[in-house]
Amino acid sequence: MRYILRDPTAWFGDALCCRYLVVQFGRLRVRVRQGNVTATSHWLWALGLFKDGSFHVLGAWRDDGPASPQKIAADLHDRGLERIRALAADDKALRGAMARFRPRRRRATLAGLAASGAFGPRMRRAFAWAEAAGAAMQGRMAGVVKRHGPFASDAAATDFIAQAFQRADRDLLADWWDRSRPARFGEVAAAAAVAALAQGA
Repeated sequence: MRYILRDPTAWFGDALCCRYLVVQFGRLRVRVRQGNVTATSHWLWALGLFKDGSFHVLGAWRDDGPASPQKIAADLHDRGLERIRALAADDKALRGAMARFRPRRRRATLAGLAASGAFGPRMRRAFAWAEAAGAAMQGRMAGVVKRHGPFASDAAATDFIAQAFQRADRDLLADWWDRSRPARFGEVAAAAAVAALAQGA
């Protein structure tokens, strides 16, 4: 299917659906040149899983310190997010900020959610699928950022990261549409989604 890449700044502000089954956060290390010195900044990104088995990149945000978790939660809320079923984030402050979306459980990892005993087999399968997709997303994004090398400025890094996540989102959507009979959280469907994500540029 055709998918037109949009202006990166506009894409970061796209409206979101109001409910997601699982939301998980990841982290990227991004090198940016500042004069003759190369500094490392950190970016947080989020991937959401719908009940129908499709994934959606919710966004990416530069981590600017203690105020970032509340800013991220406010951004997601302003763009339409109202409720999530479960949340995985390694940052305790971010888990706290995301409490406004009333997740049933918040843990550092999806494995921790699965082990919490608060969810049945269907949700544990969803966690396994989301964990695989998140690992593929992390590998893909870390790879493209590393291959690029240090960015000339924060603005250049923002532009590049937005385009890279937009392509990843496109590939996840294309895979979901290409499956003739999508199986919610099924092993075959999960393998296809993760493979499509990992192969993207």
